[in-house]
Amino acid sequence: MLLHIGIDDTDSPNGMCTTYLGAILYLELSRIAEPIDLPRLIRLNPNIPYKTRGNGAVAMTFEVDEEVIPEIKDTVLFYVDRLSDFEHENTNPGVVFFEGDIPEELREFSLRALREHVTIEEAERVAKKVEAEYFKFKLGRGIIGSLAAIGYPLERFTYELLAYREPDSWGTPRRVEGESVFAADRWSYPFTYDNVDPYKRSVLITPHGKDPVLVGIRGIDRGKVIQTFERVKFGEPVAFYQLYKTNQNTDDHLTPKKIGELKLYDSAVVRGRVAGPYWERGRHVFFELEDETGRIRVAAFEPTKKFRNWVRKLLPGDEIIAAGGIKEHDGVLTLNLEKFYPVKLVPRVEYQKPKCPKCGGTMKSKGDYLKCKRCGHKMPKKLIPVEVPRELERKIYEVPPDARKHLSRPLVLPGGEERILEVAKNHLIT
Repeated sequence: MLLHIGIDDTDSPNGMCTTYLGAILYLELSRIAEPIDLPRLIRLNPNIPYKTRGNGAVAMTFEVDEEVIPEIKDTVLFYVDRLSDFEHENTNPGVVFFEGDIPEELREFSLRALREHVTIEEAERVAKKVEAEYFKFKLGRGIIGSLAAIGYPLERFTYELLAYREPDSWGTPRRVEGESVFAADRWSYPFTYDNVDPYKRSVLITPHGKDPVLVGIRGIDRGKVIQTFERVKFGEPVAFYQLYKTNQNTDDHLTPKKIGELKLYDSAVVRGRVAGPYWERGRHVFFELEDETGRIRVAAFEPTKKFRNWVRKLLPGDEIIAAGGIKEHDGVLTLNLEKFYPVKLVPRVEYQKPKCPKCGGTMKSKGDYLKCKRCGHKMPKKLIPVEVPRELERKIYEVPPDARKHLSRPLVLPGGEERILEVAKNHLIT
């Protein structure tokens, strides 16, 4: 018999980590039942405001004999009760158990939890309908992620190796030798990726919070991921590590939509025209995008750094495809830009002084007339329109690694352009 286990919302900004709890449980339960594949780390809707960090839930599946099921359930509930950070108001754990093959209704719920906003009540209705057993701690919001992680159709996946710290190191600076990370990245890239930011010369595999994670290494080749980890040098002991199968960096959160269909907390790809010049506020860059169904504000926020320079090159009338999450900023529905693709660019015209009609020399402004610097010819002052090349190309522009969402697929990976180019081909604006 197959027994599926889902766990979510056990962590908080002050510490703990659902993957840490999942790794301990995977090890403990593997002693009494046969695991089916690696445990799964499923990232859900990145736009939900009450998420804790990456909004990730953990699921695992075992082949079990019926007589050990009570022991497995008791073990899971014991560890969730013992290790969850119940002191934080936003920590509301949930645990789900499901026996047998995954029904289609559960798969559909999982994708809604990835791309939209779902409620605890909706999760409870689905759980009862498919006869899943669930346990709520405090508000029990974690049953949403737990149920979704069990039902998630992991058709596209990557790997993440998470190494954990000894408990007496939690909350202290992580001791990882930076140069060894750069050397490991040079050896394994692009089979592993986002280990470093080469432009800022910063290490990206170490989190910054009080949680138990020492490093996280992502990749598309499980062997390369483990070997990359083995090449990194640490200044503190590693307690243990766990390799997860995950939907990170798949772009599966992005759904093609018209602008008028967008709702708060959606993740979407839209095609539209730039409706006016960009503006800036507090180092954030904004512009408006419109199609035949409506208009929405688009933002490239300060943490996206040089990505904003490409956004500044857009002109009113440009047709682009934009991908990102829908949130509110200053009370206005805003698409937080992750990637964009220029489909059609309007001509860029600049007004310049003409060349001297007599000798071809450079004309210089002299009050209300122009005078040639070479031959001295004078003529009335006028500027002529000249079309100049656009600096944007027909390619996808993406945010830098340290501003990338967990789910966003880097362009270096196979399929990194798939979602946007699909929209470019099939979703025209009128």
